[in-house]
Amino acid sequence: MFKTVNPENNKVINKYYFFSEKEIKSKLTISKKIFEEWKKTSFHIRVKYIDKLSSIILKNKDNMANMITKEMGKPIKQSKSEINKSVNLCKFYCNNIKSFNFIKTINKKNTPYYKSYIRYEPLGTILGITPWNYPIWQIIRFSIPNLILGNVVLVKPSISTAGCSILLEKLFSISGFPTGLFQVLLIKESNIKYIISSDIVHGVSFTGSTNSGKILGAISGMNIKKSIMELGGNDAFVVLKDTKNSINKISKLATFSRLSNTGQSCISAKRFIVDNSLLNDFIDLVINEMEKFKRGDLYNINTKIGYISRNDLSNKLDNQYKKILYNGGKICLNTKRNKNFFSPSLLKIDKENKISYEEELFGPIALIIPFHHEKDIVDIINNTIYGLGTSIWTNDIDKVEKLTCEINSGMIFINKVVESSPIFPFGGIKKSGYGRELSIYSINEFSNCKTIVVDRL
Repeated sequence: MFKTVNPENNKVINKYYFFSEKEIKSKLTISKKIFEEWKKTSFHIRVKYIDKLSSIILKNKDNMANMITKEMGKPIKQSKSEINKSVNLCKFYCNNIKSFNFIKTINKKNTPYYKSYIRYEPLGTILGITPWNYPIWQIIRFSIPNLILGNVVLVKPSISTAGCSILLEKLFSISGFPTGLFQVLLIKESNIKYIISSDIVHGVSFTGSTNSGKILGAISGMNIKKSIMELGGNDAFVVLKDTKNSINKISKLATFSRLSNTGQSCISAKRFIVDNSLLNDFIDLVINEMEKFKRGDLYNINTKIGYISRNDLSNKLDNQYKKILYNGGKICLNTKRNKNFFSPSLLKIDKENKISYEEELFGPIALIIPFHHEKDIVDIINNTIYGLGTSIWTNDIDKVEKLTCEINSGMIFINKVVESSPIFPFGGIKKSGYGRELSIYSINEFSNCKTIVVDRL
C-alpha cells in the first residue's frame, strides 16, 4: 500500500494498493489482445476517440486541476493551464492527421523497381513511465501520438500523483475507448523490470531523472526494446548586451521561465548567463519580479508559486542550495524555507561552480553567471552534462543563428522562452536523454518503419 500526500500540509489524501503480480499479468494480456483490434482501426476512428477525449477532459477541467493542485502543490491557475495544454495537444493531432505521412513513396526514378515505399506501422504495447511535475500533460504527451499510430499504452505514473492518473484513466473510459487501450499501472519500481522484459511490451518511454534513466535504459537495452529517455535539464538563458533597451521585458520572461511550476520543470531557465555590462540591472529587475511570487492560497488564481512536491525533494533542494554557497556562490536574493515551501532565490556563481555542471535544480532557485566576452558564451552554455534547451536574447539574430551550430542542445529558442509544443520535436542530448516526443517525430519513434519493394516478374 502507498499514500498520496498533499505537499502544502503533508496530510494524507488517499491510500492505494499496488497491483499484484496476477493483476499485472492480466493488464499485459488485455493490452496484447486489444492491440490486435486497435491496429486494424482507421485513423478516422482513432481521431474520433481522441477528439471525444479532449471534450471530456475540458468538461472535467476544474476537477482535474483541483486534483493536480492537491497532489503536487501547483497553483490552481497553472493546473488549469496544464489541462488546457493537454486538450490542445489532442486537438493538434486530430487536426493534423492528414498531414502526417504514414506512407512515403520512393521516387520511381531513384530505383530500378516497379514501385517501393515506406510504411510506418504500430509496434504493439508501449510502456510510459511518467513523472509527477505535470501529471496530466506528461501522460497525454506520451499516450496520444502512440494511440494515433495504432499502438496501445500502459502508463506507470508517479505514485505521488496516482489520483491524477486514475482520474485520467476514467475519462478515457468515459470517452468510449476500448477497454485495455489505455491502462494505468500502480506498481512498485521492482515490477518495472518484469514488465519491460515481457514480450508483450515493445517500447519504453521514460520522463524523469538522469539516474533513473540510466537504469531503465539499461533494462530496455538488455531486452532489445526501443526506448525514449526525456531526462534532466540545466537550460541556459543567455542575455547579450545589445538587448539593453529590452532588459526589463527579458528579466520578466527569465523570472517566469525559472519560477513556472515552482521551478519544477526540466526546460525552465536554470542558468541566467548575462553580459557583465547588464548584470547589475538584470539582477535588480529579476529580484523585483521574484518578490512578486509570494506564498498564498493555491486555489486563488493570483497565486504564482506553489510547493516542492515531496519532502525528500525539498531536502535535496535545500542541500543543493547550501552546496552552491559552500562552493563560492553569492546570495543576490536569499531563499526562505518553510517545510515544502521555498521562496524564490537568485545566486551568483562563476562558470566553474560544480553544481551548475553536474546537477539539476528542481525548484525556485536561479543561478546567474556573468560573461565579459561573447566568444565565451558557447563554452559557458555547454559547460554542463545536460543538453535539453537554450534560450538566447539578442537583436543580432544572424549572429546568434550561426552560434546555434556550436551549442550542444536539443532545442534552441532565440528571443523566446524554451517551451514544449506539439508543433516541434521535444528532447535533448547528452545526459538529457535521447529520442523525441511531440510533432510527427513522436509518432515515428515507436513505429515499424517498414520497407516495401515491389517488382514485376
